[in-house]
Amino acid sequence: MRVWITGVGIVSALASTARGTFARLCAGERGFSPIDLFDVSGQLASLGAQVRGVAVPEGPLWSRATAFASLAAKEAMAHAGVDARGARVGLVVGGTTAGMFENEVRVAGMMSGTMPLTPAEELRSHPLSSTTDALDEAIGPFVRMRNVASACSSGVTALAVARAWLLEDDIDVVVAGGTDGLCRLTLSGFNALSAIDPEPCRPFDVSRRGLNLGEGAGFLVLERAARAKKRGRTPIAELAGVALAAEAHHITNPESEGRTAARVMREALERGGLSPSDVDYVNAHGTATPLNDAMESKAIRAVFGADAERVWVSSSKGQIGHTLAAAGAIETAIAAMCVSERTLPPTVGLHDVDPACALRHVREAVRPARVRAVVSSSFGFGGMDAAAVVTEPELGPEMRADRRRVVVSSAAVIGQPSGAAPDESFALDPAKARRFDRSARLCAAVTSRTLQNAPIDRARTGVVFGSAFSSVDEAAAFVQRIFDKGPRLASPADFPNLVPSSPVGHASIYERLLGPALATADLRTSGESAIATAVDLIASGDADAFVAGAVAVRSKLIDEVFHLLFDDGAIRAPRSECCAAVLLGAEGAGAIASVEPLVTRGGGPLVLPAPGERALVFGAVSPAAIARWLEATTWRGVPVESVEGEVGDNEAAGGAAFGAAARAIEHGRATEALVIGEREGARASIVHAFVLRKL
Repeated sequence: MRVWITGVGIVSALASTARGTFARLCAGERGFSPIDLFDVSGQLASLGAQVRGVAVPEGPLWSRATAFASLAAKEAMAHAGVDARGARVGLVVGGTTAGMFENEVRVAGMMSGTMPLTPAEELRSHPLSSTTDALDEAIGPFVRMRNVASACSSGVTALAVARAWLLEDDIDVVVAGGTDGLCRLTLSGFNALSAIDPEPCRPFDVSRRGLNLGEGAGFLVLERAARAKKRGRTPIAELAGVALAAEAHHITNPESEGRTAARVMREALERGGLSPSDVDYVNAHGTATPLNDAMESKAIRAVFGADAERVWVSSSKGQIGHTLAAAGAIETAIAAMCVSERTLPPTVGLHDVDPACALRHVREAVRPARVRAVVSSSFGFGGMDAAAVVTEPELGPEMRADRRRVVVSSAAVIGQPSGAAPDESFALDPAKARRFDRSARLCAAVTSRTLQNAPIDRARTGVVFGSAFSSVDEAAAFVQRIFDKGPRLASPADFPNLVPSSPVGHASIYERLLGPALATADLRTSGESAIATAVDLIASGDADAFVAGAVAVRSKLIDEVFHLLFDDGAIRAPRSECCAAVLLGAEGAGAIASVEPLVTRGGGPLVLPAPGERALVFGAVSPAAIARWLEATTWRGVPVESVEGEVGDNEAAGGAAFGAAARAIEHGRATEALVIGEREGARASIVHAFVLRKL
């Protein structure tokens, strides 16, 4: 199987189209200006790459980040000639901010008591899942949707999930990318870390002082080459390989030697059947921070060896800023255009190369006869590294399209029934957990329990946790402190924990897990989405094992505002706390059961294999909802077990239900089990189901 890129879309500070952005990049133009989206007085640095002239549609789901995503996804789909109504199209979105800009004043006021604790329609844009819901409503319907977060590598993580989906028969095309918008929280947070240059940034320069924040979106249309040929489409380029890994080193600082950065580049090349000698250009992460650029330069030299003298290198962040979750997708789209246009954009702002960054830098646009292959790298907080390889169509060998069988081998849960006091019975190494917030402590503890005595390869084991709302209280308190004390007193220790994927990063560091690390967000089915993502990435060979689950912590704003706003009738107050996870892996020794994921939506039939004599159904939704979905299937009448008595009502209960099903098979109470979860989407309800069978 080959994966072709048949459409790209970009919204940036340079232009609201891919072609416009690429032309201005190659011309050496910069998109920086003083940020005027909000009050920046008191900020150490306030220059940024702000997108101008993009209108945000009316409606509670819409934010600037979602508007950017919609424009870029529409452009990519039009470029590819794809209509979601005429094909089985999936959607994967990487993000970190969603509606934070639109809502940070309100959530800060509610947290401080200056505004009433009242669910408001505009808060519907706050969760990361609001972007997929809004896009589904505006340019869908999509047969499957996923929200992923891995900090600044989120855009490439979305491409990895999309590529895994194309190994399946029930997806024809995937629209995948990332989006993020500027807000007070991120500007103040990066300033608190002293990571922002008050002047236009200078990637790889000896005098570089830090990054400039940007905003925007990048989306790509990916499809199997055979289908694209049948449609008569000419590809822009081929997505030959993607690789994800965690450094398990530090929540903000990269490994100084760049070992994991080099590893993801090598693995992405290997997955495409390519060698460093096939590569003509590296689209570098190139943030212009002292640590990142030196680390990345070491990684490039380690991967390319003598070829590092030949391969061109440049970074676009000196022109469009660091667009956070959008960066990897925008840069992969740029890489695809480099291949098709045979033009390499420069690193603007680079005047005197740091000896620690001695590479073949592009100073002015270069137009080689061919651009055979491009490596595009992305690195995020928590050491979440990723690389994509984009090539001329059919440059390398065709990849095998086999999906590996996935099994579950253990489960763990920390939770209490509704209204009970939080569980404090877990212990962590105090030195290693010193900077953990409550979500990180729970994720690390459950990860440790899940891995207890498990014979895993930590270099190939990943972590994925779902969280519906992330750290709302902590983010609100951070913003309120900015309002009360000024942005210069924003806490550099607190800011990293406000990134949606930070609990996952802490868990991977705590347990030294070096496989892919990411978070998902899907409201009350966040756990089911995390487990489904782990199954997809194991089946596709992106990892050999995953700790996968969900976390829901007690929170003033979630308990009293967001929980009520998104309550579809299945969650009943009082909300409880829960963290649950399972260990999934490729088929091997010690497995309890095989796992087959299923997704349906909008009232369509749930297609299930016939149950055996000893079957059970588990769910975190109401028995009435389960009965409705099973009414027209052969599972009608199979006994249903609820996890409510164990973990109460919360958005992580789906992970607990999956673990309960695995334990029922392990303890001989069943030979197969169905796990089912449902949430209401903007257009139609979405059902996640898993069939577990005893091995």
